Amino acid sequence: MLSLFALAFFGSAAPASADPLDAFQAWAKAQGARDTAMAVVRDGALIHARDADTPRDLASNSKAITALCVRSLVEDGLLSWGSPISEVLGADAPAGTVAELVTHSAGIAPDSTQLRMGFWLNEDAPRHAHVTRIVQDRKRQKGTRGAFIYNNENYALLGRIVEITTGQSYAAACRARVLAPAGVSGVLSPRFGAFAGWGGWRMSMADHARLIAHWFGPEGAVGANPLAAPHFERGDGAAYGLGMNYRTEAAGRVMSHAGAIAIPFGPKTGAFVLRLADGTVASMAYDVAVAKPDQFRALAQALSAALSPMAAGEDQDQ
Repeated sequence: MLSLFALAFFGSAAPASADPLDAFQAWAKAQGARDTAMAVVRDGALIHARDADTPRDLASNSKAITALCVRSLVEDGLLSWGSPISEVLGADAPAGTVAELVTHSAGIAPDSTQLRMGFWLNEDAPRHAHVTRIVQDRKRQKGTRGAFIYNNENYALLGRIVEITTGQSYAAACRARVLAPAGVSGVLSPRFGAFAGWGGWRMSMADHARLIAHWFGPEGAVGANPLAAPHFERGDGAAYGLGMNYRTEAAGRVMSHAGAIAIPFGPKTGAFVLRLADGTVASMAYDVAVAKPDQFRALAQALSAALSPMAAGEDQDQ
């Protein structure tokens, strides 16, 4: 069972196609996927699409929604990035700040969600409070504060912080603060809603691409200067911040994130999003859980080639 992290996926060889839909389909087929969806948005227009209006599970690509929701609370003065976790969650909370939760650097570990998600399928209510209690009851965190360790618990705690700070449900708060400004819609997944803050959102790939373009595009509130928000430098020009990976390439800053959920003897799903340096966003979903970074490097390179200005054809496909 996993709910996947993602790295910045660039630099390995991969066969390229002039059509991004074909490039993605070839990749997905090689992973064993049968059911796929894709949307590509450039300059506000949907330029490539396949089953792009059907709601799909975002898995760990939900984390960006949570991070953006927390950012809005900071912008409104209801929180600060430097707020101690205990200031919101109580004295039993581990050491660390809101910013360190967002960047997976609070030292919280191990990830208790990995062994529990299979028991939380098909639940309506987020398990934020439950996971928060698990973290608070842990005698000692096994991570190192200030070191990067990807852990769903960080975003479960952020989900709980949203609930406490706003007095609203997590979904209502994030829908109003993140989805509505981008002009998109989404719901907590009927299958994975319990994973809400770390992996429970569902929306169409067209809306997901628009969401990422709105917030993380070159002129977006985050995308215009992503390093102004909390981020963790990971070396070689790579960083993690606000539920997305950033990498500086020759053409500019590229962003990506992946998600996967694989429940033993249960559902499997995956998602990947890529924002190119020119702001083009490709959002994808598929019915397998892909976990190997090399596979995403290959997909990112193939899509980058297919969507480059040199690639022929910008007609929309449905």
